[in-house]
Amino acid sequence: MEMNILSRNGWRVAGLGLLAGVMALLAFVAPTGLWAAGDTVIVNGDFENGTSDWKCKLCNLDTGSPAQSGAAAQMTTTRTSGRAQLMQNNITLQPNTTYELKFWAQSNQGEDLQVTLLKQTSPYTNYGIKPQNFNVTQSGQEFTITFTTTGFSQPVSNARLRFRADKGKGKVYSIDSVSLAATDGEPPPPPPPSEEQNEILIFNRGSKSQPFSVTKSMSGFIMDQPPTGAANANWVTGQYAGFADGTVYYRARIISIPQNQPGMKLGFCFWENKFVNEECRGQVINGIPGTEMTWSHKLDDMWVKSPINWANPRTKHGFIVRNAKNDPVSAKKGWNWNGENPDHWYPMEIHYTAVLVKTGGEPDWTKYGW
Repeated sequence: MEMNILSRNGWRVAGLGLLAGVMALLAFVAPTGLWAAGDTVIVNGDFENGTSDWKCKLCNLDTGSPAQSGAAAQMTTTRTSGRAQLMQNNITLQPNTTYELKFWAQSNQGEDLQVTLLKQTSPYTNYGIKPQNFNVTQSGQEFTITFTTTGFSQPVSNARLRFRADKGKGKVYSIDSVSLAATDGEPPPPPPPSEEQNEILIFNRGSKSQPFSVTKSMSGFIMDQPPTGAANANWVTGQYAGFADGTVYYRARIISIPQNQPGMKLGFCFWENKFVNEECRGQVINGIPGTEMTWSHKLDDMWVKSPINWANPRTKHGFIVRNAKNDPVSAKKGWNWNGENPDHWYPMEIHYTAVLVKTGGEPDWTKYGW
């Protein structure tokens, strides 16, 4: 009996010693403020707990639908001037770390939504996401930003994620599935052009096998923010020097349209400094199924509202559907479809591509689904 008791006590001592060793090892390897790749630092990013942990400035905030899943934040702007802001404070971030921000957004009017990550108190240092605009559609979509934290050298818990609406009263945004998580990798840099590169894909919608559907909800404006990289680079100097003197080539194919629209025009536009600087160029292409057309013009040969500096990033680009009178087939800006019946135009199935080519070159259309 005495031997058995001593044996049990011995195992207890050994077990306690092992536990102490494990705890000591964890204390040694675990940094202050445990975090791991893939763990979101956003609280209530799915809004299933109502609006807790979120603040709304110049707006009313509720939850409901539309949503990507369950409930979403419903932000309604309340001021004609000023821009409504949905934000979360007290976010913890690690220095010099790659993160991925994901969110789903929808707008009742197809408005822009600006996203920023910054310090929540003065001097409001940027923490890795400078103000970045997203073209939010009426149907809703998911967005992703990959970035590396900056502006601090030690872990912080004073970061603010801010969603900022366009100006105007009564605009409604739905925001859902917000996550901000560290990743294991570095953010992918824009691919540098090879020495032989002489073309840049600016814009593409659809392909031969999967056409793009221009719906009535788009109101004739098929545009978005240019992607990071060559399509929105400095085309005057640096690695993309020479493209500002190049030629824009377009190719479009009409797959289907509710009613034939001879004399239809597709006008491509670039916007800089929001919509202050604008340059556009249109082309007649009959809105009849089976029509396919290729055309081109020099980048500096466009209608100019206010000149664009091609060394600066553009705010948006895209094409506009116009009738034979050159009026947008759109309900935006009070146009009320400019006398057209939108059901005779939309949905329109189309494949549309725009490529910028250096002087003397021609695009390789096979790269873009042609």
